[in-house]
This record gives sequence, structure tokens and C-alpha cells, in this order.
Amino acid sequence: MTVSEGTELSVKGEGLQQLYTDYIQNRFLINRRYQRKLVWAVEEKQRLIDSALKKLPIPLILLAESQYEGSARLEVIDGLQRLDAIFSFIENKYPVDGRYFDLETLADTKFFADSGTLEQKTPVWDRATCRDFTNYHLPVSTYRSASESSVDEVFRRINSSGRHLSLQEIRQAGSTAEIAGLVRRLSAAIRGDSSLTDYVNLQDMPKISITNKDLDYGIYDGDIFWVKQGILSRDAVRESRDEELVLDLLLDLILRPFASSGTEYRNAAYSEERVSHSTSALSIRARLLTIGKDEIERRFMGTLDLIKETLDVAGAPYFTWTVTQQNPRGVPRHFHALFVALEQILHEENLVPKSKSELAKALKGFWDKDLSVPGGGNWGSARKSDLVEAVKGSLRRVFEPTEDENALKLQEHALRFESTLRMALTEDALFELKQGFCQVSNLSKFDDASFEKILKIASAMANVHSKAKGIIFIGVADGDGDAESIRRFTGVESHKVDKFCVTGTQHELDAMSKTIDEHFRWLVDRIKSSKLEPKFANSLAATLSPFRYRGYLLWKLEPQAGESPVMHDGRFFVRNGPSTKEVSGAALIDLVRRFPAR
Repeated sequence: MTVSEGTELSVKGEGLQQLYTDYIQNRFLINRRYQRKLVWAVEEKQRLIDSALKKLPIPLILLAESQYEGSARLEVIDGLQRLDAIFSFIENKYPVDGRYFDLETLADTKFFADSGTLEQKTPVWDRATCRDFTNYHLPVSTYRSASESSVDEVFRRINSSGRHLSLQEIRQAGSTAEIAGLVRRLSAAIRGDSSLTDYVNLQDMPKISITNKDLDYGIYDGDIFWVKQGILSRDAVRESRDEELVLDLLLDLILRPFASSGTEYRNAAYSEERVSHSTSALSIRARLLTIGKDEIERRFMGTLDLIKETLDVAGAPYFTWTVTQQNPRGVPRHFHALFVALEQILHEENLVPKSKSELAKALKGFWDKDLSVPGGGNWGSARKSDLVEAVKGSLRRVFEPTEDENALKLQEHALRFESTLRMALTEDALFELKQGFCQVSNLSKFDDASFEKILKIASAMANVHSKAKGIIFIGVADGDGDAESIRRFTGVESHKVDKFCVTGTQHELDAMSKTIDEHFRWLVDRIKSSKLEPKFANSLAATLSPFRYRGYLLWKLEPQAGESPVMHDGRFFVRNGPSTKEVSGAALIDLVRRFPAR
């Protein structure tokens, strides 16, 4: 996002009809660096709509004018939940007093209903009431020509009392501290609401929002890892206590010796002023320069993957498998100690489990043993260190050294892959999924035309804008139909990740009698000799990587924009949502303008 100089503030009433028009034109932009997840329950949304229907005042919406990807946008500083509640009601996603908005009321909603984009649900509010609702004027304050730092500061000041946001959300809001980005990325990956960039259209936010069981979209809070495993309660996740736990875990992966855990230590991690503190932002930055942020992410994801896979083998959630005595508020410190102990066994002692089943057996009733886990308040460094050492001592017997470096190199962290895959929900122009290299009915023959189409899509992704970076996964079907065809022809059962079906490509390589290394070398040569421009073909071939996810063999390509648009077979292509279209005539001028001279 870019902004100009000279701040100006205007306040006026905006009709809901005009706001909805802005919404469907994708003018509203959400900055996830400071905006919380959509967390309103249906009842809260209904109360807001009831206020508008009764012509009661609704709190002001605060926006900031900005430019994003070459177009004028309105960044939502305060009022995300209110806008989502209004637009969701208009689009029939929930009723109020048992009745739905009449889609015939607005020309836009009528068009969407006629075209099948929206479905009219019944019973319906009368037309006059719906017309009055869309004519309701909402107070909107627009912050013009604001800098990013001033927008961040406004957001923090609005929520500094803590009435709207939790302590952790205030810490994260607009923070540029090294730790903030790690916390944000890892927390979103675990919840399942990752996005390719910090900026997301308001229209796309419901796809990656946290919802309750009364809504048929978004991420059901009961399915989130922390809640499903009984580590944190649903309310705790809605208050971003999951991000607080991720922060605590990261601090114990980064800093040596362990720092104490508690509010004071968490605050210091985001502060540039408290330089003498054990968890100061300066201390964290220095350690990250030594270890590397990517390495910390790798260790974190690898440890969590091991825990998740072990619990899959156990067939029971964490809180019932490891702890007999139940706690409705969850068992975050039990998990914290186990996580840090496993991370050190894996990455500092370089051991691997003898088997997931042996580790699962060792963890059964683990916290019922003679191990003391402290309650609330600060968790002192010494007590934490003693507990982690005790956990390692109890578990080390089910681990062993490994020298299989090739297998480790090929193993993609499941959490990283799932997180990236879910980004396709909001960034379809820069994502493409292909079920494989061959036609399902002829697995022994490489489908050359289909692969050339993949390369054309790669060129189109590189033409989206000057900083575009796309992702193409091969071995993932984007629907149940393709997955069922593969099962019918090959017997391969797919693994479901949200709406996507992972099928892998090992069955194709087996049918073609190729090893992974042989196919990798052949694909690199095929890309370099394709219809792509040579420079782009070489850079694309360098991104090709095979990896395994839950035993499935997958492949990844990462096309990236260069200094100018790229051609495929002498023609230019661009991505329009999930579609690939040729660019010609006057549209070529617009394409060139996407790549300003550097």
C-alpha cells in the first residue's frame, strides 16, 4: 500500500447502499498487520442489524484512503466487524428475527440473484423495511493522505484501553518488531487463515475468518488445532491467546537461557526502548541474525508437525491423551513444556522418533506422572528450564539418531504446505493446482500439452504486477470429482485439506518407471526448452522442487515477476482471478505500465 503526504480527515454519513457498491467493487482493503480476525458471532451481527432496522445509531466507521496495486482503495482502520455484519446480512448469509434481506431491493443484489451468485433465502423481510435499511446512513470518517505509520498509530490509540482488543492484539497491531512477523505467520498457519500478503479484500475475509457453528463459511473455531486438542478454549483463541502462546514458544526457541514467561516479558519483545530486558526486541533481533528467521520457522513447524502426527496415531486429542485431569480453560503450559522439550530433542540433539506409535505411547497420561506444571502468573526461567529438562529425560528413550539426510531434505513441513495451500482461498490469481503430469486414464504417458499450459499460467502469474510471486502445486486436485477419478483408476486415496484433495504423483512416476531424481532432471530440461522466454524459463526451472506431504509426492513451481512482462510462445498472458487470458491491443499498454522502470 502507498500513501501520499499531508493528512486530512473528513466525516460524513454514507448510505448502506453506496457502501455495498464499494464493497462489491473490492474497494475495501483489510491490513492484517493490525486487524483482528473476524470473530463476531451471529448474535452480535444480528444485534447490529437490529439497531439499523430500528434506526438506532451505530458507531463510526474509520477508513483511510490509499493506493494498492494501482487502484484507489479504502483501508478499514476501525469497523471491520460492523461492515462485515452489514454486507453479510445483505447477501443472505444469516437472518435477523428469522427473516432474510430481500435481494430484489437493490439492483446489484437482484443481478446476483438472477445470475445465481446469490440465493434468496426465506422467509423475507418486506421490501419497504429492506429499502429503509439500505438507506440507513452510517457515520464514516475518512483519513486522507495518511502514512502507514500514522494509520498504525490511530489503530493502536483507538484500542489502547483494551476494551476492544486483547493485550496480544494491541502488541501485534501494526508492529514492525522482528518477532511480530513470526508470530503473525505461524499463528495464521496453525489456525488455517494464512494469506499471501498482509492485504486482503474485505470480500475475501470471510473465507479465512474464525466463525462459530451457526455460520456455513470460514474456519469453524472448534476445528482449530488449539481448540480441537483442548490446549486453549474457543474464547481464548478469539482473544488471540493462541498468538500469545506462539509468542511464548518462539521466545523459548530463540533466547538462551530461557527467559521468564509473562506479560512484562511479552511486552518487552515488542519494545525498542527496553534494551536491557531479557526479552527485548534488540536481544531477539541479535539472536535471529545468528540463527535465521527461516530456521526458527522450520524448527517450529517441524516440532508442531511431529506433535500433530503423533496425536493422529494416538487417535485422541492432546488434553485427553496426555492429561487425565480436565481443565475447561485448556492446558497451555503443559503443551508449552512438551513443545520446547521436543524441539530441543529434534533440532539441538538431532534425534528423531523411533516411531510415532512409540512416542504416542510415551505421551499417554504423560502429565499424570510426577511432573509439576505451575499455574497462572509469571513462569520463572529456572522452573521452566527444570521442567523442560525433566520432559526431555522422560522422552529421550523413544528417540534415536538419524543419518538419512535425503529423506529429511525431501520432507516438506506439513504446516507450511497446508498454510500455503489455504492461501489459494483468497489469492486465486497467484495460485494454481494441478492433479499431476499425466492424464488419469493414461498414467504411463507424460501429458506434454497440459504441462505447457502450466508454463503459460506461470508466465501469466509473473505478469500480474511487478512484485508478483505465484505458486503452482502439482499433485493436488481442486475438487472431489478429480480425486474420485484418480481413486477409481489408480486406487490412490486422497487426503483432504479444506476443499482441496492431495493425491500426489508417485503413482505417475511408478507408471512411467522414473525415479524422483530422473523426473526432476527431465522436468528442468523440459522447462528450459519450452515456449517461455529463455531468461524466465531458467529462473522458473530453478524454483522446481519435489517434496513429500503425509507420504504424498508433490511438486512446486514459484513463478516470479521480473523487470518487464514475459511472453509464452510469443504472446503475453495475464491472470484474471483463476483464469488465464491473452493480452493484446490497448491492454498491452496497461500491462507494460504494471512494470515501472527501476
